[in-house]
This record gives sequence, C-alpha cells and structure tokens, in this order.
Amino acid sequence: MSAREAFDLYKAGRLAEAVALCERLVLVAPSVEAWHILGVSRLGLGRAEGALDALDQGLALDSKRPGLLSAKALALNSLGRDVEAVVAGRAALAADPANPPVLGALAVSLQRLGGFEEALAVLDHAVQASPGDAKTLASRAALLSLLNRPADAARDLEAVMEIDPLHPRLAGDLMWARRQTCDWREDAALDMLVKAELKLGRAAITPFAALAIFDEPVVHRRCAELSAPPPAPTPVWPERPAGTRIRIAYLSADLHEHATARLLAGVLEAHDRDRFEIFAVSYGPETGGAMRERLKAGCEHWVEARNLSDSNIAALCRETRIDIAVDLKGYTQDGRPGILAHRAAPVQVSWLGYPGTLGAHADVVLADAVTIPPGAESDWSEAVVRLPLYQPNDALGVTAPPPGRAEVGLPEDAVVLCCFNNPAKITPQTFAAWMAILKAAPQAVLWLYDGAPGAAENLRREAEGAGVDPERLVFAAPAPHDQHLARHALADLVLDTWPYGAHTTASDALRMGFRY
Repeated sequence: MSAREAFDLYKAGRLAEAVALCERLVLVAPSVEAWHILGVSRLGLGRAEGALDALDQGLALDSKRPGLLSAKALALNSLGRDVEAVVAGRAALAADPANPPVLGALAVSLQRLGGFEEALAVLDHAVQASPGDAKTLASRAALLSLLNRPADAARDLEAVMEIDPLHPRLAGDLMWARRQTCDWREDAALDMLVKAELKLGRAAITPFAALAIFDEPVVHRRCAELSAPPPAPTPVWPERPAGTRIRIAYLSADLHEHATARLLAGVLEAHDRDRFEIFAVSYGPETGGAMRERLKAGCEHWVEARNLSDSNIAALCRETRIDIAVDLKGYTQDGRPGILAHRAAPVQVSWLGYPGTLGAHADVVLADAVTIPPGAESDWSEAVVRLPLYQPNDALGVTAPPPGRAEVGLPEDAVVLCCFNNPAKITPQTFAAWMAILKAAPQAVLWLYDGAPGAAENLRREAEGAGVDPERLVFAAPAPHDQHLARHALADLVLDTWPYGAHTTASDALRMGFRY
C-alpha cells in the first residue's frame, strides 16, 4: 500500500479506489503525495469540499508544491468561492505560469467577480501558451461575446472548428456569434449541424440562441432540457405557519437601469404588503443609480448575492423560508438557472426576462395567450399560468423632446421604416423581405438599432448585394431611455423581426403610439 499505487489508480481513472487507498494512507503514513492524490481524486469525483480539505493538508506539509496549488485553485473555482480562487490561482501560476486548467479557472472566477478585462488578459495568455487548445479558444470566444465583440469570438470559434470540429456546442456558438453581426455565411450548414447534434442528444446551442434562430418549439424545449443544470436533492419543506405572509423572492442580475428592471419596478411597488413579503435577490453588479434605489425601496428585503454560489443562494432562500422564487433571467446573459436546480423554494416560477421554457426546475411559467398560445403547453416543461397580460409597464412619464431628423442621420423627406430590435434577431429571410419593401418604396429608408461592432457594415453589404443603396440603412446609437422613447416620433412605421420578435422594444413602440 503506497502513494505510487494510489497514483496508478488515479491515472487509470479508478478514482473511487484511489480515494479509498489514500484515505487509509493518510491515517497510517500521511505524506504530501497521499494528500495530493486524495485531493485530485476527490475533485475528479465532484467532491470539491473534501478535495479542498485534503489539498490544504498537503499544503501544510509543502506550501510551494505546484500540483497542490493548482488543484486548490480548481477546487475553489468549482465551489464558486471566487475571491479565494483568484488568490489561489495567482499563487499556482506563480509556480507554473503556463498551466491551462488554472488559467481557465482563474478567468472564470475573475469573470464571475466582474473582472472581465482581466479575465480576457488571462485567456489571451492561455491561448499564447497553448495556441492549439480548443477549450481555451472556446472559453475566450465566450468572454469576447460577453464583451460585445462577437466578430472576434467568431474568429476564435472558427479556429476551434479547424482544431476540433466535434467540440461541444461549437456549431451553435459559431452560428450565434455570427448572427450578432448579421454575418450569415454558412448559416444553412451550421443550422443543419446544430439540429443533427440535438438529435444525438448533445447540447448543440444555448437555449437563448435557439429562440432567436429556430421557429421550432420542440427544438427550444430540447435545447433547454439538454442545457439544464443537474438537480440537487429535493429538500423537505417545513410546514408554513398559519396566518403568515407569503414570501416572494425575485432573482435577477438586472436589478439596476435595465429593461427588465423598468418592467418590474411597478410590480414590486404594487404588491399587497398585507399578504406578501417581498425579497429581491440581486446577483448582478452594484451599479447604483435611481432605478436601483427605486427597486430597493420597492422591496422589504434586499439581498446582495453576486459573490455567492448557486447552491449558497438557494440555501439562503430556504433558510429565509421563501415560499415562491421567481427567476427573471432564465438562459439570458448572466442568468443562473443553477439556483433553481438547487431548489430555492417550494414553488419556483419563470417569468419576464426569458421567453422560453427552462426545461427543468421551474414549476410554473407566467404567460399570456400571445406568449404561449393555447395548445402550446406541451412545448413547456413548466405548468402554464396565464395572466391577462404577460408584461407589466409603468405609466408613461415625461419623455425627452424628439430630436430633429438630421440629428440622427434621417432624411427629412423619407418614409422611415424602423426596427430597434437587437440586430441579432434579424434573420436572412426577414432582411430579404425588408429589402423587397425598400425596392418597391424608393422613398423609404430603414432605421435600425446599431448593435454589435460589425453588424451595420454587414447589413449595408447585404443591402448592396440585394440591389439597395446601403446609405438607405440608417443606424441608431444606444441612448438613455427617455431619449430612446422620444426618437420614435421620427418613425412612420415600426417593423418587427421573426421568429424572435420584440420584447421591451415592442412595448416601447406601442406606448409611443405605434401598432404592430
């Protein structure tokens, strides 16, 4: 019985046997090697807490051993203890600067802490250290997409396609990155690859991207089910004391100046406080600002949870005896469906921010007859509860004065066809229909939202290829909400995209007097 035998078991993938042997070894002859193998074997079995205990025991005997430092960084990252993981990751890299797993884990922890540019620098270093590593390139592509650099992300994913064409979710991620910039090259081929992967039971595309690309509810549910985090054991819920108020927790990363927050604020304020006790669980950035203060005032309890893991947030909700947890994010950017997977409340609801099924873990979805038409219930894993209207809105306040057409680049005498949706929602088919309209109406221009870098250039090139003067496409820059509402007055007709139509963009236009 020796550490060498345990190492051989670990290398052979017989992790449970390696753990059993090392647990005996550390009792009779504790050594750095035995603690090390015990730690990495437990980590390989998904037992991160136990792994960390063993690794710390090994580090107590040799505080500079590179393998122990690296494994500790990975264990802390796995546990979501990101502040500690960053410290441990830097210590590990000081001993082994070109360690791809540690570089990847450090980038993930930095990203979860909001250090996106620093995370990108770490991944740049990782790519330089291992230029042929598909996983590192794919990780950098994901971060570049988050930083609104989808063209750069697509280039990394194209490199992954050369290295490892079967890399998980590659076709879907590449298709979506290109859609961000309206780059429709190989669109049909990527479409077929994604659907083939889904039929094989592989999570070929993110559920959010699938909503925008495919008009097939069966595909949407399949994507969600394949992407859903594994469930934790269902807890035993204590009996609710009679006569107590129902405790509702709203979970989101968007509780600041954001479209979802503008829809939600009035709901928080309108809750009947005699019947409901309202909690906001914010796992997004601390931005300050008037909207954040309004949201805080609209709740009785505000929980800052951005530094907590999914399991810890769920545990906190259980300890607080939350009765209903409302997930406002789903599979959108910064969403954390793992909170629901760890079961935050006896009743878990999906609403408002994500217009698709979660595939698991939510008991109820709030909808109306438009978002989920009668007869479509089988395409959702949740029980469908329909409201008279799905989307709340504040009363329309004072808007800014509308700008002049010249200020925003619109011709004075043109008919302005407008679509302020994210350009990623524009499909080749939708754009072809718009070009046909422009050809038939030479006095018209198309006013679009200026999305990710590269989108405007690609759309103008597509227009020119369709025989339309690219200067007839005018792009609207991001603007404060009151100014955004005001500029609707310059449009003559608002258009929508298909299959993924407008959300808050539609309610903005409707409130400014347009009809869809």
